[in-house]
Amino acid sequence: MQKIYKICLSFLIFGLIVSCAEEKEIYSDQDHERGPFYVEFVSCVKGNEFSKANLSNMMDAWRNLPIAKELRGSYLYDPLEEVNAFGPSMWWELEWQSKTSADLAWENWSENEEVISWSETYQNVMLCDGEGRNAWDILIPVASSTFGEPNQSGYFYSQYWTCSYRDGAEKKDIENFLKLHSETILSSELEGTGYHYGVYFDRRSNEASHSDVQANFVWGEWALSQEAMEIQNENFTNNFQKVFEEFNKIGICQEEPDIFNSWMLYSQNNLDYAPNF
Repeated sequence: MQKIYKICLSFLIFGLIVSCAEEKEIYSDQDHERGPFYVEFVSCVKGNEFSKANLSNMMDAWRNLPIAKELRGSYLYDPLEEVNAFGPSMWWELEWQSKTSADLAWENWSENEEVISWSETYQNVMLCDGEGRNAWDILIPVASSTFGEPNQSGYFYSQYWTCSYRDGAEKKDIENFLKLHSETILSSELEGTGYHYGVYFDRRSNEASHSDVQANFVWGEWALSQEAMEIQNENFTNNFQKVFEEFNKIGICQEEPDIFNSWMLYSQNNLDYAPNF
């Protein structure tokens, strides 16, 4: 994150910044739930039968299983680089209303015969470590539709920055910082990029598959494509120097993000949705 928070701040007309930010904040307040939500990342590896066609079949079959109504959304991340802060895993993200609802859903899931059969059928397509789930609490300050509607295919490009607190800072300091950060995002010219972001706060147990990776929080960013994300990265470079100065007092992130091709797998608000890989 430090790499993109650099150089100089481009000054825009103050009135334009304020009016644009206020307009988008009002829209976001009316239509967007910021959380926190309970999130689990499940580490997955590709099997010898992995292909987009087989993955599509696997996901079609998954959606026909008894998915808990408390599951808000689900996403899949396929890394674009071999070297990542959290290793070469693919990641299956599950966003829940609460930890309690997630634990109950997993208990029912693990005992369901249809689920067991599905897991066995598709284990050579993608094998996932459900028992080693990595837990986080996520805040999503900016609505996904603020800068454009999602791709109909469900595809999005994502980058994840692994971060730590600095000088005794803690979660509440990051939460307080997000207002300044979001105001600057909302005043940016990002229409058509689909850009939005979220912050994951660590609550991994010792049994999590990647509990050894040091991370107090992870900063996730999502856009419609790699080109759209580059627009946002340039925006950071040109316009976020003062914002970064405030962030730098409380947090530090790795120089490079983990980057992924990503897909929405499931939406609680659109049960008929299916991704196109």
